[in-house]
Amino acid sequence: MTTIDIAAADGGAALLTLGIALYAATILICVGLFVHAMANHRRRLAIGTAASVIILSVAGVIIAIASSIG
Repeated sequence: MTTIDIAAADGGAALLTLGIALYAATILICVGLFVHAMANHRRRLAIGTAASVIILSVAGVIIAIASSIG
């Protein structure tokens, strides 16, 4: 009888999953701050958080394209 490994522990995959989760959480926190700033008429905070969401989203698209190419 032979033993077959169905799944092997890979630390790299776990770190990648954690990084993606933190990235998504950061974007959601920025969106929440934006909504809160708009509700309280805090224009500078709203602009800053909106810019952060845009920058993070564009960076995510660029990283996804770069990782699929190479």
